[in-house]
This record gives sequence, structure tokens and C-alpha cells, in this order.
Amino acid sequence: MRHIPAHYDGEKVVLDEPVSLSVNTPVEVVIPDTQEELADLKTDVSLASLPSLTRIWDNPRDAEYDKL
Repeated sequence: MRHIPAHYDGEKVVLDEPVSLSVNTPVEVVIPDTQEELADLKTDVSLASLPSLTRIWDNPRDAEYDKL
């Protein structure tokens, strides 16, 4: 899953960066009601990914980075 910033130009949703998608790739648009709700959403997504990121980075091969 990727988060792609976008904006509404008055007629359609426009992605703020190029992205390569196959035809008929399903997407979901989440529209926060406030900037605070957007910030909360970003925080919640980050926190939800923390366990998997911890597993990825907590391994013997990366122990050398702990010494830096």
C-alpha cells in the first residue's frame, strides 16, 4: 500500500506525484474533513506500520547501525 498525496482541482482529484498503475487498479480515496483529521490519519498509519518496521530493522545484520 502506498500513500500518494493529491488535491482536488475543482473538477477532479489530481495526484501530486507521478505514479505507475496498471489499468483497473483499485484505489481508495480518503477525504479528511480537517487538517487535524489528516494529521491524525497520517499518525495512525505510521503507528499501524510500526510493528512491521520494527521486525524489519531489528535483526542481526542491522546491528552494526546500532553502534553509530
